[in-house]
Amino acid sequence: MKRLITLFALVLVLVLMSSSAFALVRHTCGLDDCICFVQKGDKGRAVRGVIDELYEQGYLSTKYGTTYTDEVVEAVKAFQKSHRIKQDGKLTDTTLTWLLWDMSVSNLDKKYPNSDGQEVWVPTDGGTKFHSNPTCSSMNYARKMSARNAQRLGFTPCKKCWSY
Repeated sequence: MKRLITLFALVLVLVLMSSSAFALVRHTCGLDDCICFVQKGDKGRAVRGVIDELYEQGYLSTKYGTTYTDEVVEAVKAFQKSHRIKQDGKLTDTTLTWLLWDMSVSNLDKKYPNSDGQEVWVPTDGGTKFHSNPTCSSMNYARKMSARNAQRLGFTPCKKCWSY
């Protein structure tokens, strides 16, 4: 029995270690309708960067604004459809990586093996820093993405909570 428990613990550790090696930021809020990722109603630098990219790629008719409106949701859905991504209008790390880098997370990992796919939190109510936790600097409604996507959108590390 002791060997079985030890073997189970070893398998569990190996599974956890291998899953943490993937750069894809996973949904962890526990809700069916995930609120972890940038989505309708959000504002700020991340949304501005997304609007700019959607405009540049022809999915939006204007690049002005910093709010994730219905028009942005529809543009994201059109982008997701053209890239064969689940069409939910939310900017999961998969959608955001395709939008910002024009490639999948796994291909980005291969092309830039030292880039930081680690999970970070960004503000949706102003701010220019990314954080290691969603409550640093009194953030409200922080959203999750990879550090490389946050940096691509112009965020820099918070000096209070972030260290490489």
